[in-house]
Amino acid sequence: MIEKINEIAGVSPVSGVKSKRSWGQEELASSQDGLAVSPFAREMANISNELAKVSDVREDKVRDLKRKIEEGSYSVDLEALAKRLVWAGINRIEE
Repeated sequence: MIEKINEIAGVSPVSGVKSKRSWGQEELASSQDGLAVSPFAREMANISNELAKVSDVREDKVRDLKRKIEEGSYSVDLEALAKRLVWAGINRIEE
């Protein structure tokens, strides 16, 4: 049977918080909000920005395949294709 949890172990009441009933100019001037971003987060943001600039399409590959198809020299490795289809089916991956 599930019982109601009355108290969480290890949680202590918050102390040291001062109550502010009115927010005057002095209180607003003394309070400051801030944000600290780690160097790792900055680097990840830079990497993300750089990756956004890179195209998802490899134009050189597309151009080469189009040329081969037009020339009639493009051929499919049917054995490799069959292996990939079987592997994708076993692993339920759609490519």
